Amino acid sequence: MNSDFSGRSTKLSVEEQATLRDYEGALRTIRGARGVFLLFLILSLLVHVAAFCAVRWGDVLGAAKTTESRIASTAPAEPESAGLEAEKAGRSAMVASLIELLLPLAEFVGQVSCALLALCFLASAQVCLAGGLGGVRGSLSAFFWMLVLLALLFPWERWFHGEYQVPGVFLSFAELKDYTPEFSSRLTHVLSYVRFLGYPLLALLIAFVGDGRYGRGYRLVRRHLEARLQVRPI
Repeated sequence: MNSDFSGRSTKLSVEEQATLRDYEGALRTIRGARGVFLLFLILSLLVHVAAFCAVRWGDVLGAAKTTESRIASTAPAEPESAGLEAEKAGRSAMVASLIELLLPLAEFVGQVSCALLALCFLASAQVCLAGGLGGVRGSLSAFFWMLVLLALLFPWERWFHGEYQVPGVFLSFAELKDYTPEFSSRLTHVLSYVRFLGYPLLALLIAFVGDGRYGRGYRLVRRHLEARLQVRPI
């Protein structure tokens, strides 16, 4: 907005108004992309939470093993019982196969979505800087929150080939197969829930905090743009 030092608005030229419209369109594009990437990130984290809940309280993997052993020990004279056990084993095996397929896919989608979210917030800050629109603080704050989240999502333990025990947010199917609800101590029990539920929920919290910072900055920019575009062009 062209203004004097008293804060009174002056008229915009047609070129200046067109430039502001261009900045507004760029910010809307970034905001739309941010919504898609944030949705993918949330879904990827919820997939891992749901997989752990299915194994912990649904006993999906344990039920499949138990049912298979029952089928092997069922007498041939009990075909009806064997058929029910086989059907139950088939359902459990199907759920286990689905979990094994979804976990690495959700991990990849989550990591890529987080990186693209960080780029969206950085691009938003650059647009705000180029147009003198304000709201840069919110976008940059969201960008750095996404960098923190990306560091948490990175599979450091696999990167170091197991040399350093650095648990990440995302789970592997091998971890779920080795999971047991029986713990040697209360501390081990608590740490287990921190690993399998606390980390993904912390990642969700960081994602919402970063998006909230971006949202506050975006609303500030919107008010600034609306005030400038309400001025009648020359």
